[in-house]
Amino acid sequence: MAKLKSLPFVKCGKVFDTNLPDSLDMSMPPIVLGEVKVEVPDQRNVSVLVKFSEFIEFALLGLNPKLSIVYRLVRVNQRSNDAQILQEWEFLFESARVNEVGNLTTNQPTVLTVCDCLEAGSSGPITYRLEITQIDTNSLNNLEIVNKSITATVLDEQTEDNHHRMRRGPRGPLLFLDRNFSLPKKTASGEPFIACGKSFNPVLPLRLTANEPPVVLTQVSVRPEAVKNPCVLVNFSGFLTSILRNADFSNLTFRLVKSRTDGSGRTVLQTWPFLREFVSDTNIKEPIVFNFCDCLDDKADAAILYTFELIEVALSRQSSYNITQKSMIAQVYSGIDQQKKTNRKETK
Repeated sequence: MAKLKSLPFVKCGKVFDTNLPDSLDMSMPPIVLGEVKVEVPDQRNVSVLVKFSEFIEFALLGLNPKLSIVYRLVRVNQRSNDAQILQEWEFLFESARVNEVGNLTTNQPTVLTVCDCLEAGSSGPITYRLEITQIDTNSLNNLEIVNKSITATVLDEQTEDNHHRMRRGPRGPLLFLDRNFSLPKKTASGEPFIACGKSFNPVLPLRLTANEPPVVLTQVSVRPEAVKNPCVLVNFSGFLTSILRNADFSNLTFRLVKSRTDGSGRTVLQTWPFLREFVSDTNIKEPIVFNFCDCLDDKADAAILYTFELIEVALSRQSSYNITQKSMIAQVYSGIDQQKKTNRKETK
């Protein structure tokens, strides 16, 4: 594999066709769904954004249907052959009581994202591998995973050292990092970069109204002043567990807010409602993914803080929920050909 020295760059991985068994446990070899290989410079701190997407297809038929799939992302250093588990996820759907379901076919999208920050000297040839380690099913037919894709985006990590270096200007040709936009190969607009956010584990309320203080789930901060016509692609992902009882519904509302790092100048960028409702008691653990593209003024010169919040919660009696494996990422690039069309609402 030829060594790639210019940053950023994107590598598309390969996926594998597999026959999924009805049962798989940790004593058995894992099922590899896809892998992507990258070679990054040893001399620099970089971030690798790994994204895996798929559709899970299955049919529920019979008493007490259940599907549980446990995934994991593994990083393998090709020099030392050391393997490290970076993240694990579980997808779960099951009926919580004796109940017969008649031939219900489901197509469930899944997106798994990890931001892997590598220090200088610890990189080199690396393989990221997405595996299934456990499968548990009951009253389930036609289990299949289709439309698989895995990619790795390698960018400079925004540290204080990188921030000072970027202010001096770009060092060479720039490659674009997302197929939905376009950048010239040579530009004086500054280098695209990635910032990995931090997540919080607050006590989640069983009821919350828009008039009450929001619950902060994740935050990420960026300094985009070195990039001309900067746009910031903000991504939040996590797993939402819903335990639905009685009236069998959960109704949540999420919000993305932009502010200065001191918390002033808050602007609501987007809100997302999320509703789950079933006719019988159900347990479900599923991925949630929200994206927003924020194009800024050309002379944006202050650090910006993006905050992802939970602002409303309504549950049926005896129902509950949890949000785990949260991740927030900001990709900053030059959106020269994009116009600022976002309607925004100021908050107090």
